[in-house]
Amino acid sequence: MANFSGLSFDSGLSDVLKLFPRNSEMLLRLLNDIMCADGVLSRGEREAIAAFISKQNTTLYCVFYHTVFSEVFSGPVEDTNKRIQPLLTYALGLHSKNSDKIKDAFDGALSAGWSEDAVYEVVEVCGIFDFINNIVLASGINTPEEPLNPMPTVDGLKDSYAAMADAICN
Repeated sequence: MANFSGLSFDSGLSDVLKLFPRNSEMLLRLLNDIMCADGVLSRGEREAIAAFISKQNTTLYCVFYHTVFSEVFSGPVEDTNKRIQPLLTYALGLHSKNSDKIKDAFDGALSAGWSEDAVYEVVEVCGIFDFINNIVLASGINTPEEPLNPMPTVDGLKDSYAAMADAICN
C-alpha cells in the first residue's frame, strides 16, 4: 500500500521520484554511472549485488527488479551469485556496519582474486541501494506479483537509469 498521496497500488519508483523531483535527476544519473558505466564488474554482477543488498534491506520491490536485470545481463542470478560470492560477503559486511566484519570480508575478497577496484564498486552499489531502498520502503510501493511481460532486453536496459531521469525530469 502506497504511503504518499499521489501514489496508487500500481505505482513504481519512477512515480515516487516524479512526486519528489528535487534530487531525483541527480540520484538517477549517479545510479546510471554506478550501474551502467564500464567498470571491473559487469552490469549483471552489479545488478546481482543490488538485488542481494536490497534483500538484506527487506526491499522486495528492488529484489524483484534487480534480479530480473541481473539475469538479462548475466543469466541465472544464482550462477552470478556463486561467481561473486566473496563480493556478496563483502556487501554483507558493509550492511552489518561492523568494521571488523568489513575488514575480514575485504581481505577475503582480495584473497579470492578480486581487485580493490571491484571491491570499491561493491561499496558504490551498496551505498546507492541503501539510499534507494529507503525511498522504496518509505513510499510503500508494491512488488509486482507477476513476472515482467515482456521481459526487458539488454538494449532496453542500456543506460536505463539515465533514461528514467530524462523521463521524470523533462
